[in-house]
Amino acid sequence: MPISNDLHDSSSPATASAACFQWQTAPGAAALSLLFLDGPIPPAAFGGALANVDNIPRRVWLKDDTGNRIDEAMACREGSGCLLTLHGGPAVRRAMEQALAAAGIKEAPAFPFGRGVFAARTLSLLPQARGAGAVALVLEAAGQREALRRALIEPSGIPSLLSESSAARYLFDPPRVQLWGPVNAGKSSLLNALCGRPLAAVGAEPGLTRDVIEGQCEHAGFTIRLFDAPGVWTGGSELDAEAQRLADTWRREADLTIHLVPPGAEAASPDGGWVVPSRADEGSGAGVSIHDPASLQALKDRLLEHFFGALRRLPPERRFALHPRLREDLGNSPEAARVWLD
Repeated sequence: MPISNDLHDSSSPATASAACFQWQTAPGAAALSLLFLDGPIPPAAFGGALANVDNIPRRVWLKDDTGNRIDEAMACREGSGCLLTLHGGPAVRRAMEQALAAAGIKEAPAFPFGRGVFAARTLSLLPQARGAGAVALVLEAAGQREALRRALIEPSGIPSLLSESSAARYLFDPPRVQLWGPVNAGKSSLLNALCGRPLAAVGAEPGLTRDVIEGQCEHAGFTIRLFDAPGVWTGGSELDAEAQRLADTWRREADLTIHLVPPGAEAASPDGGWVVPSRADEGSGAGVSIHDPASLQALKDRLLEHFFGALRRLPPERRFALHPRLREDLGNSPEAARVWLD
């Protein structure tokens, strides 16, 4: 998404008795366009797609007054209104403006993020944000220009601020989690269950997985990359051994390794990572089982906390530095970061 030069200055959206709208990005064939709706939105507008939108971004289908689909968008509450992230082509914008007119929503200047380099560059991260939760944090950060100004006044606190918010990188490059363990530990079945679709072949025959298979799990609005690997065993062919060597290379590059221990197997003693009993429905019940939704939910919650928990608990003024270039400027020379305040 290009940095817009058409951002209206307002410390807060204008209060109005009727809904109004304002494009937050300049017209053009951009990948995305941002549209801010302020005030009470008619419940039937856009086919009722925005009737139950809250502060957690969600995907919605926007429709015109005849019921035809306009676009699939991300929508969330923002301040006194609703922010929509749409496709940025001119046809979508024209269709939206026609639907807005039909709903009685008029154009008015209302930009909730403020004007300038910081807001525009932060919002430019939206196409790279992976998951609704990541989108929400980007939108929140875009309004934190004052937090950046305060940080530059007291630069001694910048190193700790950058350290506290270091997980910001995972918002745009999701963490890599390697599933590891002996053959028939349930790695492929767990990958399929966590991702919600069949990605890897499963069965009782050892060595079914001979390559590293990737899937994505989105939980509570955040994305995590999962990798299934060939099981560790000594009874295979040279092809199996080569597959295990490849998997070991991927394991060393992972942000976290989950060592699965099936019933009857000895607990692993890995150099880092988690040890999780697998196929728990066949053993003591402790650990994770694809047949126990609660255990899958608990594992997802644990992963979310591990990678994003500290970042999510920070107050907004301590996690405004999401943009990689801003983080680089703050780390190298806080003086150089002053250009972000222009």
